[in-house]
Amino acid sequence: MGHLKGRLVLVVDDEPDLREMLVSELENAQTKTLEAKNGREALQIVKNEKIDLVISDIRMPGGNGIEFLDGAKSLNLKKPVFIFITAFADITKEEIYAHGAEGLITKPFDLPNLLELLEWLSTPPIERYALKPKIEAPKHIKLSQHQNNSTEIIMGRGGALLHTGKEIHEAGSYVHFHITFSNTKELAGIGEVLWNGCANNMGEYCAGVEFRYFTDETRDFGIEILEQSTSKEYVPERKEKLDI
Repeated sequence: MGHLKGRLVLVVDDEPDLREMLVSELENAQTKTLEAKNGREALQIVKNEKIDLVISDIRMPGGNGIEFLDGAKSLNLKKPVFIFITAFADITKEEIYAHGAEGLITKPFDLPNLLELLEWLSTPPIERYALKPKIEAPKHIKLSQHQNNSTEIIMGRGGALLHTGKEIHEAGSYVHFHITFSNTKELAGIGEVLWNGCANNMGEYCAGVEFRYFTDETRDFGIEILEQSTSKEYVPERKEKLDI
């Protein structure tokens, strides 16, 4: 946990026992911690403290997690980094990442997986995007951006909405991607499919893909795109939701 060490993490949950457990484990990982029991209380802390990372529930009385996220991102898009932990499906993954969250873990959750995600998000981009995922990525998404079609590739701060044609890519799977932009620059690597859905009424699909690795040749360009992004959306959502 080299990059997580010393980070200030805000834990937000209305369940005291869960907050206590998370704070204890985070302090064992040598982080500094603060606590809040709802979104309103948490937003005040973000305004007054230099928080690096947030771990938050979504459903909470006295200010829910999405309202808290929206308020925090209106102050600063890049910090703090948000990870939601939730057991409820009243808001979709597509919507959560479009609101600007950088991570989502469902309850009941595996603590090592949470700490691994926190460490990855704490790692500087030049190192983070050089870490090749150990999970196999057997499928490929290859796209070229055309000036007359801006909907096939929509970039966010941490990934992209990608048009996948007639193929549905399973959420949670990893894919190789190769994107050629209209200025002929290229971006290639491996990403995780966060969600999938219909792209249009013609039986074509799209996927929200988080970038997890860039090839050596395209890494600097990829990091530049993400760091210069002013989009609130970590991974963009579809403008029109159609059922599969």
